[in-house]
Formats: sequence, structure tokens, C-alpha cells
Amino acid sequence: MMNMFGYISGMTETIDESVSVDLLSNSAKKHAYPWIVKWRGAMYRITKVGFHHTIRQGQVLMHIFSVTDGNTFFKLRFDTETLGWKLLEVDS
Repeated sequence: MMNMFGYISGMTETIDESVSVDLLSNSAKKHAYPWIVKWRGAMYRITKVGFHHTIRQGQVLMHIFSVTDGNTFFKLRFDTETLGWKLLEVDS
């Protein structure tokens, strides 16, 4: 099965764990995106953002990112109320 990046995907695993994320922002282009994901002692440098959208859970705005480091695909959620990141899914 192909994923959104055009690669054949393996098995998607639900994670739902807090992670640390380094964010890059570009004021000229007026956008920001995850650059480094730190999860379970490993660092993953993000090479592509495949999808970004926002949702609301009650009054809280959440940003959802689907990203890859070229080998592993991550679905991340940024909570604008707590300013915390969650890793929702991994596909390798």
C-alpha cells in the first residue's frame, strides 16, 4: 500500500506518546514545521512534510503533521494550549 509520500508503507503503529520536537520557522514564507523529532532516545531529522492541517478539540487548536525522515513516517500533533507534541503514529 502506498502512503502519502508515494512510498510503499509497512505497518502503521499507533503510538500516542509525548515527544520532543525542534521546530524550524521561516518568517519570509510565514510557515513553521518540525525539523527534529526526539523519541525513545533517538533523533530523527525530518526531510519532508507531506501533510499539515489543523483540527479543534473543543476550544483547543491542534496542528497535525505527517512527516518523514526518508525511512520512517511520523504523524505528529501539536497542542496549542499546552504547547506539547504527541507522536500519534509511526510507519516504517
